[in-house]
Amino acid sequence: MPAWRHALYPSQLKNRLFLSFLLLILLPFTLVSVYHFRETETLLQAKYTEQDLEQLETMKQSLENLMEVAAKTATLLEQDPAIVPVLRSPDLTDPWSRIKGVENKFNSIGNSFFLSDAPVYYTMLDFHGNVYASYSPDKPLRYGDISNEPWFLSVTGGSTAKYVWNGFEPNYVYRGHTTSPYLISLYALLKDENFIPLGAVRISIDYREWFNRIPARAASGQDYFLLNGDGRVVLQPKKSASVDPDIAAGIVSGGSGRSSYTDRGSHTLYTYSYIPSLQWYLVKKVPLDVLFRETDQLKQRFFVTILLFTALFMGMTLLIASRITRPIKLLERKMEAMVMNNLKIVLPEKGKGEILSLTRSFNRMVRDINELVHKFKMEERHKQAVRFQVLVSQMNPHFLLNTLNTIKSISLRKGDDETHEICIALGRLLENSLNTDVDLIHLKAEIGLVSAYMHIQNCRYDQQFSIRFDLDDKLQYALVPKFSLQPLVENAIYHGFGASQAKGHISIRVYSEADRLIMDICDDGIGIEKAMERKRSRARKGIGLQNLRERLELLFPGQADLQLLPLPQGAMARLYFPLLLSTPYSEGDGGAYHVDYPAR
Repeated sequence: MPAWRHALYPSQLKNRLFLSFLLLILLPFTLVSVYHFRETETLLQAKYTEQDLEQLETMKQSLENLMEVAAKTATLLEQDPAIVPVLRSPDLTDPWSRIKGVENKFNSIGNSFFLSDAPVYYTMLDFHGNVYASYSPDKPLRYGDISNEPWFLSVTGGSTAKYVWNGFEPNYVYRGHTTSPYLISLYALLKDENFIPLGAVRISIDYREWFNRIPARAASGQDYFLLNGDGRVVLQPKKSASVDPDIAAGIVSGGSGRSSYTDRGSHTLYTYSYIPSLQWYLVKKVPLDVLFRETDQLKQRFFVTILLFTALFMGMTLLIASRITRPIKLLERKMEAMVMNNLKIVLPEKGKGEILSLTRSFNRMVRDINELVHKFKMEERHKQAVRFQVLVSQMNPHFLLNTLNTIKSISLRKGDDETHEICIALGRLLENSLNTDVDLIHLKAEIGLVSAYMHIQNCRYDQQFSIRFDLDDKLQYALVPKFSLQPLVENAIYHGFGASQAKGHISIRVYSEADRLIMDICDDGIGIEKAMERKRSRARKGIGLQNLRERLELLFPGQADLQLLPLPQGAMARLYFPLLLSTPYSEGDGGAYHVDYPAR
C-alpha cells in the first residue's frame, strides 16, 4: 500500500476507530455546534440592534419633544397677557419693572416646560429698541447689534413662515455657563390678536450638554455621535471615539428613517436614527466583541468541555480496541457500506461484549443524526409553507380590488352608471383598507370615505338616507383615525333606522375645544333603548364600536373616548381625541423648515 494511502487509511484497528470517531461523530457534532452558535450570535445581534434602535428613537423623541415645547413656548409668549402690553407699549411701565416682569415670565415658562437636562435660553426684542434675555450674554446685549443679526432679519423681513429652526446657532451665552459651540435655535415673529407684529423671539436649546450626559448612562465600549447631512460629526461625547468617513457616508446615503450597519472590517455594529427637522443622524457604535462577550465565554467553555470528554473517550476507546481482534473486521466492512449509503444502513447487532455495545451505540448515533437531519428538513419545509401562505394572503385583497375594477369597467362599457358608481365608492373604501401603513388620515379624506359608504347604502336602500356635514374649513387637515366615522354612520343606519321604511337623516358636526377634536354623529332614528332591544335578538355580535374603542386606546392612551348619548329623537355618538393639525409644509432656504402649524 502506498505511503499516502496508508496515512489516509490506517491499517491498525485503533487508528481506524479514531479516524471514524473524528469523521462520524466529532466533526458533524462540531459543525452543528458551530452552526448553532452562529445562529445564536445572529439572533443576539438582531435583538441588540432592535434594542439600540428603540433607545435611539427614545433619545430622538426627547430632543424633538424639546423642540416641540420650544414652539409651544413661542405661542404662549405672543398670547400672554403680561407680555403683549410690554411689547406693544413699553413706555407705560418703568424699565426695571418691565425687565423684571419679562425675566420672571421666562423663568416660570422654563420651570413649567423644560424639566430636562438641556438648558434653554430666551432672547426677545420689540420694535421700540428693547432687548430681554434669560441668560448672561457672552457680549453686551445691544439692540442695534442684535436687530441686524440674520435671525432677526429672517423673521421680520416679510417671511411667511411662522417658525424657523437653525441647528448651528453660534453660542452667544457666557462661557462660564456653557462651552457648547452651537445651539439649536427657534426664531419666531410675535404677533397680537390682530396679527400685528409686536417683536421677535429666539429660543435656544443647549443640546450639547444634553447629549454629553449619554456616556454616563451607556455601557462600556459604547459610543454615540451626531452626524449632519454631509456625514460630518457634529457632536461626540468621548473625544477618543471616531466614525470612519466611509461608514458615515454609508449612513447618510442610506436615507431617512432608522437602520443598522455592520462594519466587518472593524467588527463593529452601527445603529442610527434620522432627525428630519434638523437633517441630523443620531448614531450609536458598539463593538461586536462587547455584544458577544458572554457568548464567546460560553462557547469557549463548551468546546473545552467537548475536547476533554473527547480526549477521555478516545483514550478509553483506544485502550479497549487494542484488545479486540477478528470480530472487528466484520464491523469494519459494515461501517464502510453504511458510509457509502449516507448513513441509511443499520449495523447488525451481533456478537457480545464490547462489539455488541459498540454496534448498538453506533446505530443509536446514526438514528440521532438521521432524526436531526429530518428535523432540519421539516423545519425548512415548514418555513417555506408559511412563506407561501403569507404571499397568498397578500394577493387575495389585491385580487379582489382588481376584480372590482374589472366590474367597474364592464358596467361603464354597458352603460350601467349605478353599478359603476357603486364600484368606484367600494374601490375607494377597499384601497384605504389595504393601506395598513397609515393609522391617521386627514379629516377631509375620512369624510370622503363616509360619502363613498353612504353612496353605497343609498343605492342599496333606494336613496333612503341623507347626511349633512358641519365643520370649519380649518379642521379639514386635522388628523383622525382611519375609518373612525364610517362604523359610527353604519351603526346609525343599522341600529338607529333598522327595518324602518321612513327616511333617515344623519348629521356629522366636527369642532374643536381647547386641544381636543370632537365629532358628533346624530341620527333621528329609533333611539338607543329600542336599538338595544333589537340588538339582543341578533345572533351575531357587532364588532365595529368595540374595534374603534380599542384603536382609540392604542393611538391615544387615556386621551380619547367614544360615547353614545340619547336624543329626544334618535341618538348621538360623540367621539373625541387630541387635536392634531397636519397641513402641508415645505423646505425653505438654508436647510431650515418652515412649519405652518404646531403639532398640536
